[in-house]
Amino acid sequence: MCLQMHMKLENTFEVREKKFMFFKTNESHPLPHHPFKACIAPRPIGWVSTANRDGVGNVAPFSFFNGIAQNPPQLMIAINGKSPHAERKDTLQNIENTKEFVVNIATYDLKDEMFRTAAPEHPDMDEAELAGLEMIPSTLIKPKRIKKSPIHLECVLTEIIPLLCDHESERNTAIFGHVVGIHIDDGVLVDGKVDLKKVNPISRLGYKDYATLGDIFQLDAPWRKG
Repeated sequence: MCLQMHMKLENTFEVREKKFMFFKTNESHPLPHHPFKACIAPRPIGWVSTANRDGVGNVAPFSFFNGIAQNPPQLMIAINGKSPHAERKDTLQNIENTKEFVVNIATYDLKDEMFRTAAPEHPDMDEAELAGLEMIPSTLIKPKRIKKSPIHLECVLTEIIPLLCDHESERNTAIFGHVVGIHIDDGVLVDGKVDLKKVNPISRLGYKDYATLGDIFQLDAPWRKG
């Protein structure tokens, strides 16, 4: 009886035991594709509109993006690598020069236009025109907003921080912005709250994968008001 019980416990342990593959990030890995971005998911997409010094618009999506503070509201986008046309990507160059940008929320209905603006165009080319996006003026800053996006965050640059980069010819950069104005489409407001089901934002996963919202649930914290 004791032997049978011992064997049963051993079998139970074998079923529950997990195996982990491991690799050092500065060495090669055994997988067909690097898993890092799939491990940090979902990531909201910051669809950033900027303008250069001559007023030429630029629109590009970035998935290393999120809010980082509330009082005052602040957010961060990270821009990796370089443009095939210059040492730094147009969005980074424009923000460095003008200190202003808009984060537009990318939605499922706008997924094709969002993906089109990801292409590395020449700095003198306005991606909004190529993607057929109508742009409208912002209230407090010069870069325009994407009209069909239901939420726009007007931002003023607060800080640019260089990040580690494996390639000397490229740049990894974190951009921090103060959200000075927020536009919300009345159609996505229900009882004074943003209804994310109506917004239907898309997020970035790993590889070629994107996602929409799944189930939404609430956790009521008794120590938190509102």
